[in-house]
Amino acid sequence: MARGSITPRPTKDGKVRYRVKWESRGPDGSRRHHSATRATKKAAEALLAEKLDEVNEGTFVVASKETVGQYLQRWLSAASFRYADATVYQYEREIRLRIVPRLGGVALSKLDQITIQSMYATLLDSKTPAATVLQTHKVLHTALAQAVAWRLLIRNPADGVSIPRVEPSAPIVWTPDEAGAFLISATTEKDPLLPLWELGLDSGMRIGEMLALSWSDVDRQRGLVSVRRTLTGTREGWWKIGEHAKTSSSRRAIDLSPFTMAALRSWGARQAERRLAAGEHWQDMGLVFDRGNGHWINPNTVRNAFDRAVSTAKVTRITPHGMRHTMATLLLGAGVHPKIVQERLGHSSIQMTLDRYSHVSMSMQQQATEVLADVLHGGRLEDHKGRARPKRGHESG
Repeated sequence: MARGSITPRPTKDGKVRYRVKWESRGPDGSRRHHSATRATKKAAEALLAEKLDEVNEGTFVVASKETVGQYLQRWLSAASFRYADATVYQYEREIRLRIVPRLGGVALSKLDQITIQSMYATLLDSKTPAATVLQTHKVLHTALAQAVAWRLLIRNPADGVSIPRVEPSAPIVWTPDEAGAFLISATTEKDPLLPLWELGLDSGMRIGEMLALSWSDVDRQRGLVSVRRTLTGTREGWWKIGEHAKTSSSRRAIDLSPFTMAALRSWGARQAERRLAAGEHWQDMGLVFDRGNGHWINPNTVRNAFDRAVSTAKVTRITPHGMRHTMATLLLGAGVHPKIVQERLGHSSIQMTLDRYSHVSMSMQQQATEVLADVLHGGRLEDHKGRARPKRGHESG
């Protein structure tokens, strides 16, 4: 139980004021001393009772003298070890561009729901996309939750704030004909990144995963690729080959078609020729896809090349990530079990796959209805009066 004391202290004008003292424990268990002064003994007793109750209940906090901006920088520095470098970069960017300009000067202890709500309203009024405002909220809420854990705030002021509703939209994908037309166009135009496009449409791998793929990850005999790592962002906004995949579920093996494997073998042969020509200038990183000297390709270079290839093929404009969506949509539409698609994509759960590709569910529902109708009624025959009667073996006695 917390303890405290009240000590009367005479003043120069002959009156008495009362010094209230109490202790608390910091998040690290260290002892902290606090004090305040009240004009009457009754007020001092009320304050002491209030503070001791807060300490005993674990709700006591010391009002922070930091501004929101100062706290966010301290939080990001202290908590960054918990997040991937790319995530730290995104959080820092969100804080710098959207939160600090609007809340940076507000005292952390004075931050309340209406101030946060007003910031969201301002962002939306300035045509900031609802999805971006939602991301801003997630960063701010996470940071303020840590302030509560550190006992800098009694409660999270971002709790209960109304956030914009973001309606899920179906990803833009290619039809089978468009995917085929794209590959034919890339073949005709002798697109140097054709093997990358084929791998993307066949495997559903993320761009970062394909650009970090090494030849040791390719089983040429069994026609498999193993996803072990990805090209990821740094805290400074650059790129690097990560030490592991995006998530634990992203580590997976994917079975490839003979056409994709043939494309990779052809690419490997051309890469070997480039390697010999480069000599000592070759940067041996063991990568499948390189920019001509063995080094990884910048994702922006891939995106620009993909845009040109899409324009040349005259098909629906999608992003490189759209190849991943196309693969999943085509497989689900063809009746492949969602569990297989989930494993191919590297999603953490089958529900994630079903939610992401719910746009396919209507066609799957229609297929299921047709299958069920065939099972239940496909054997019914028309009798000579045009009335349906069951097949023999199911007729009533």
